[in-house]
Amino acid sequence: MSDIKRFVAGCEKCQATKPDRQQKQVQLHPNEVPSHPWETVSVDLVGLLPLSTGSNRILVVVDRFSKIARYIPINIEISSQGVAKTLWE
Repeated sequence: MSDIKRFVAGCEKCQATKPDRQQKQVQLHPNEVPSHPWETVSVDLVGLLPLSTGSNRILVVVDRFSKIARYIPINIEISSQGVAKTLWE
């Protein structure tokens, strides 16, 4: 194995045409910091969980300003309109 590495390292053509296997780096664009609580929230669904009092998922809502999280039990059959209504309430 060391013979192969030494040969490739000494071969100018191999070094010039060697493919770059690293993922390209991109400029990060961080989100703006909210100016007051509950201006911007993140929402996630956790589950499928064992059924408990009619709910088998958890809707997680996190305030990006204060990092306060609310955990709302919901059912898997909920629609996007149901999630929106739950968030509104």
